[in-house]
Amino acid sequence: MYKNIIVCSSLIFIAQIFFVSNDAIINYLSPKGIEFYHFIFYGSPAFFIVPLYFFFRGELKSKIVATNYFIPIIRGIIFLPIPFFTFICLKNITLPEFTTLNMSSPIFAVIISIFILKEKLNNLIISSLIFGILGVYLVVQPGFESFNPFFLLVLFSAFLITITTMIVNKYNKVISAIGFFIYGGLFNHILALILFIYDPLIINFQTFILITVASIFINLAICFITIAFYRASKFFGSLSCLVYLQIFWSIIFGLTFFDEHLNFIATIGALFIILSGLISMPAQYKQIEKQ
Repeated sequence: MYKNIIVCSSLIFIAQIFFVSNDAIINYLSPKGIEFYHFIFYGSPAFFIVPLYFFFRGELKSKIVATNYFIPIIRGIIFLPIPFFTFICLKNITLPEFTTLNMSSPIFAVIISIFILKEKLNNLIISSLIFGILGVYLVVQPGFESFNPFFLLVLFSAFLITITTMIVNKYNKVISAIGFFIYGGLFNHILALILFIYDPLIINFQTFILITVASIFINLAICFITIAFYRASKFFGSLSCLVYLQIFWSIIFGLTFFDEHLNFIATIGALFIILSGLISMPAQYKQIEKQ
């Protein structure tokens, strides 16, 4: 079980790098008039290569057969509005505000882990959560000068994402982790195809390459997240705190590619975020010991 904690935490750790890489490419491409369905449509090969791989290995059927198809299907439907919410929110609120609100998902995760998954809360989980929230706030230093209804949409999107990971965690016996991944993305790609037919967009080769790379990153990230929470049957709450590391990687990417420098307060926040991730590890051990 302890080895499983290391594997799950490592998958979350790597996934955060892929998420930030995807976001960086989207930020670069967003001024070019690309909508979420254009992005998903051109990036679809990165998704469909997974079921094709298992098809040619003769393992696809075993991966997508479920004891209860309602579970993976409803999870896929919950995923449907999330890309749209992401694109529309980033057009109407600032990136720091979006990031801050989106990082509310660990709060939802801890609440769900207590009241739905019946996991035991411990002081380390609470500490990890507090340091993570404080670190996020200090790094992005949001203004929030006036209320924007899109703030609520970001919170709702974060809640939906948390629900999808909870479903994988709670119903990990219903279907394989790869099955969850395939059903989770299938409906989005079907919707993107339909919308693309009504509103096609021709892109140049460079844009196509960037979308392809971003799609590989985001699909790998989602796949890793799915596998991690699929295996984390007894420490969903504490594992969720590791998502704060996404802010840490966004800082590294900002310094490396966009020449964005941190002030003193943001540096303290980054240290709190790192501390939150470190505390999450023993919190997971402690959750298991209480089972």
